[in-house]
Amino acid sequence: MNRPAPCATGRAEAQLRIEAAKARDFGKGFLAAIMTSLARVLPDAPQMRQCIERWPGDLAGAGVIFRLNAGLHALARSGKHGALQRLYRTATAETCPEPEQLDRLLADVLTHHTAELMEWMAGPTQTNEVARVAGFVAALLELNAPAALSCEVLELGSSAGLNLNLARYGCVMGETFSGDVHNPVQVAPRWHGLSPPPGPLVIERAAGVDLSPLDIGNDADCERLHAYIWAGERARSVRLRAAIAVARSHPPQVATGLASRWLAMQLARPQRQGTRRVIVHSMVVQYMPQVERAAVDAALTFAATAATPSRPLARIGMEWSADRSTVELRVTLWDGSSAAGRTVVAAHCHPYAEWFEWYGLKGIF
Repeated sequence: MNRPAPCATGRAEAQLRIEAAKARDFGKGFLAAIMTSLARVLPDAPQMRQCIERWPGDLAGAGVIFRLNAGLHALARSGKHGALQRLYRTATAETCPEPEQLDRLLADVLTHHTAELMEWMAGPTQTNEVARVAGFVAALLELNAPAALSCEVLELGSSAGLNLNLARYGCVMGETFSGDVHNPVQVAPRWHGLSPPPGPLVIERAAGVDLSPLDIGNDADCERLHAYIWAGERARSVRLRAAIAVARSHPPQVATGLASRWLAMQLARPQRQGTRRVIVHSMVVQYMPQVERAAVDAALTFAATAATPSRPLARIGMEWSADRSTVELRVTLWDGSSAAGRTVVAAHCHPYAEWFEWYGLKGIF
């Protein structure tokens, strides 16, 4: 392949190599190999390269590379490219294909399936990772430690709403178990540090919002969720299938619209005495424009003025740190004692919740 030298140093190739390095650090050799190969062959796919190179704004924040990865995974799952299907079908997370063969394969895919892949570039990322509920449940148990209250959970960026069924799943968090041991969805990330305090967890209402929610009753939408799982991650695929089955029996309540507008309306509803209202979100703030982030913060700040010990307000966010070096689980509590509330980093964790380093809520009460 004869590649123009200037193309090899563009931001598209640079971002592919950055994401490949992250995947390698997480032990995802197959994904790292795919992205490294894409960085080599992308100059020979001008339409796709131009799409990434001219993307408005931050490539990492928009999840651009993972849209392309999901498109490749979807194409492999569809069987439209036999060689790609065979590669993905036999891959494990640690598989490292031979570089030259992988380059030829991906170059062929980019040449003959540009239209299908471009459709994936146009749509939002949809990683509705159920394992993240372990962080939410652990934080809710910590918040319950001084005084157990029933909870109203409001989720921003719900995708298909699978995380709204968090009370139905079984969660193992260190030495603590919460939920239903008989549910087909059992979440047990590697847990380091403290275990959250055991106790009852009552979710009296769970609702969410998304700009483009997926319908778990629609097979194409469910296939989209599967495509966003990294190739070779069979345990995640099994868990996703189980969570979809649970959601079809217990449909989550997900509205369509801007998070800030929906949240303001939810927070304006009367809050019952003895109920904790909790706003949760995971890996979604990076996709919000700055004005939308500010509007969400403003809605919470306004609602916090009415918070009391018997009607507290809390926020649990699992998001990248400002420098995108680590994922933090931050918890903020408003109970009337401080206008600004009290915030702690309760944990650091894997982006898809494979592990948690749990510190707890020391200092928030």
